[in-house]
Amino acid sequence: MNNAATYPYALGAKEVQETILVLNLSIAQIELSITEGDHSVNALIDTFRFMTQHIEEIQSVSNMLKPVLEEHDEFASHYSLLKAQAVELADKMQQAIIAFQFYDKLSQRLQHVSGGLSGLAEIVSHEMRVKDEAEWHAFKQAVRKGTSMREEEELFELIFDQQKSTHDAIAIMRQRMAQRLATKQEQTPEDDIELF
Repeated sequence: MNNAATYPYALGAKEVQETILVLNLSIAQIELSITEGDHSVNALIDTFRFMTQHIEEIQSVSNMLKPVLEEHDEFASHYSLLKAQAVELADKMQQAIIAFQFYDKLSQRLQHVSGGLSGLAEIVSHEMRVKDEAEWHAFKQAVRKGTSMREEEELFELIFDQQKSTHDAIAIMRQRMAQRLATKQEQTPEDDIELF
């Protein structure tokens, strides 16, 4: 591969060094963001476990009190309210668990981006490797193997295999993801919940 013929300009050593520094900074920022996010999400998960236990206890106690409370009209309405509130709270927690799934996917994607940037910085930092077409092919294959989600694989295909622009690939993926979300919302939430 003749880079001079393919590209009208070539980066000098200083420009390559600066590019590598920017890539390394980006990698570090992504990794630190993931670490900070993981700490926050872990605290939220612990909180939700605690809340789930207490909701189950509230439901259990209210079920034990049901016969006594329903004998008196003034308590029956309180029992109904307590039961309804516990069910509503459990539903909201279900929605939060789905949001945690989104964070988990986001974290995985950012880790894949970080790995891709690290590999790119490694190739670009060696003059012989940057000119070796086999190195680039191996790098792309490593990136492809690192895709663990359907959307990542589709994005890879759009950009590398179909040569779509970033803008077009993002537009196509947004449309696909919106269609999938609409289909997913038609399903019952219990069908699709996985927490880490």
